Amino acid sequence: MVKKDGRRYEVELDWYYISKDTVVRWVLVFLVAAAAVAGGVYFFVHRGADVGRRAAREISQAEDLLVKARILPDASRVREEVEIAAGKIQDARVHYQAGRYQEALAAAVEARSLAQRILGGGGSLRHDAMVMDFGGKLEVQRANRSTWEPARIGMKLYEGDFLKTGANGLAEVMSIDGTYYKIKPETLFEVHRVSTLPGSGGADARRRSEIKFIVGTVEVNTGEGASSIVRTDAATAEIAQRSAVGVDVDQSKATGVSNYRGSVVVSAGGGSPVTLGERERAVARLGGGIAERLRLPDTPSPLGPDDSAVYDIRRKEPVRLRWSPVKGVSRYRIQIARSRLFIPDSIVVVDDRPRPEADVRVVEDGSFFWRVASLKGSLASDWSAIRRFKVVAAGPRGGPVDTTPPDLVLQRPQVNGSIVIVAGRSEPGCTVTVDGEPVDLDTSGNFRKVISMSREGTNTVVVKAVDGAGNETVRRESVVVELF
Repeated sequence: MVKKDGRRYEVELDWYYISKDTVVRWVLVFLVAAAAVAGGVYFFVHRGADVGRRAAREISQAEDLLVKARILPDASRVREEVEIAAGKIQDARVHYQAGRYQEALAAAVEARSLAQRILGGGGSLRHDAMVMDFGGKLEVQRANRSTWEPARIGMKLYEGDFLKTGANGLAEVMSIDGTYYKIKPETLFEVHRVSTLPGSGGADARRRSEIKFIVGTVEVNTGEGASSIVRTDAATAEIAQRSAVGVDVDQSKATGVSNYRGSVVVSAGGGSPVTLGERERAVARLGGGIAERLRLPDTPSPLGPDDSAVYDIRRKEPVRLRWSPVKGVSRYRIQIARSRLFIPDSIVVVDDRPRPEADVRVVEDGSFFWRVASLKGSLASDWSAIRRFKVVAAGPRGGPVDTTPPDLVLQRPQVNGSIVIVAGRSEPGCTVTVDGEPVDLDTSGNFRKVISMSREGTNTVVVKAVDGAGNETVRRESVVVELF
């Protein structure tokens, strides 16, 4: 370039070349940053509404899935799981209506997850106990529910569930660790989670069941490798394995612990724990300590008649019951009942005798069960083993020799971990065994037996029925056992 005065200007320019890809990347970075800022602002401004919408969406999805779960062909097998999912949905609704959207979302997600597991065939939750048998009135209140429902044999129980027996109710409950609870009339207790304890030296693990005991009476039997904790308002009883312990709580909340076999440690308040040996009893009072230990009398053993003895009602002969004498006791108490559980309404005889024998006249036919305990003042021993006898209305019939095998019909066994429930029906008067163990039949020939399996995987259960002529019928059922 030349100016008017003739001077020349030189122009120097620096050029920068930027590729198209670089421009695009910078634009994208800018847009992402802007979106992040906008999202953050939106989250802080609308975070409550967003969680609320998510909770509403999860509740709706959980409800839709639960409707499908209820109409599954085998919905009855996962009834408890469906009820739990329904309860969680109800909890989600309550939280949502109260504006607690985070709690509503958590409950709804849990309900949806459970419903999906049910639909996918994996709805079986890890329960803590199961109702094995009962008679009379027995009710269950599910955790976080306010209503009671009738119990059923085979019903699964979970942490926080309450079980209540009526004045004529009595139940047998089995924990998943094999601990057996016999729940007496007018008893209320709460199921707690079964825990796993390390074995000696950190080797084999052991399981420990737990219940919270409110009022009434419970008998606890622990098996090999299993222990139990029974908590009350006044005391805690830590029951060792292979033990048989009775726990009773009265209206004043005083807790009595009777150790019949094994060992139990009782603690109350801030005092020192007390270890009860076999045939010892102690009472802990609410807000107080543990009273002096008392010695329980020995348990008598039945001597006669033989188990399953048969009597002809036409002969009007008495049934002579005999048992081993116990030194130092003042009397013996016998009970005769039509129910193996000794439900109050089924008891036909309750009598105290000064001698270890009794003649009893039975004027009705049927099967009867009897047991005896020794009494020393106000202290009673554990009940003896149960024996049975039958009273028939007619003698044996003449005619040809019976060669017809008895009927034996089995239901599909129920499996609860290592516990198997075998139920069925045979002819009244037959002798039925399950894996060699005798089974009690009612007057209609129905029976139920609980057995424990020690081998994981497929097992075969053998059920045999033998009639009075010696004819037998054998049935075999395969079950799959999963050890916890």
